[in-house]
Amino acid sequence: MGILDQLGKTFSQVTDRAKFEAEKFQKTTRLQAEINELRRQIDQKLMEIGQRAYDLQRAGQIQAPSLAELAVALDQLRSTLLVREEELKKAQNEVYIEPTPSPPPMQSVPISEAPAPTTGSKMCPQCGFQMPATAIFCPACGTRVAK
Repeated sequence: MGILDQLGKTFSQVTDRAKFEAEKFQKTTRLQAEINELRRQIDQKLMEIGQRAYDLQRAGQIQAPSLAELAVALDQLRSTLLVREEELKKAQNEVYIEPTPSPPPMQSVPISEAPAPTTGSKMCPQCGFQMPATAIFCPACGTRVAK
């Protein structure tokens, strides 16, 4: 058997396997869909039975203590549901209200008496700026000046 025959056989096996898996997937998917539909129909019929039993119990045609308990529990759930639905409506209708901006706080600056006017001035040795005689640093260039 040549290499081409062996490759052909391997390719054929892979193709058969892929075909089998695809058919298996289709079959299981179809069956799962049918099962889900049957479960949905069963749940629907149970809901119909439950609703009829509830209606008959409320009308006084069925006198079963277990049904009475279930009916009371159902009534309580429905009452709670109504309350929650109203809360939901209120929450959905709430509108955000922009807060009014408050004015910035007033800054208080301590007021002190103005320094006594000094007579005399001195000149900065670095830039020649005329400054008060009490200055330690030149306001123009920042050079430290002797007192």
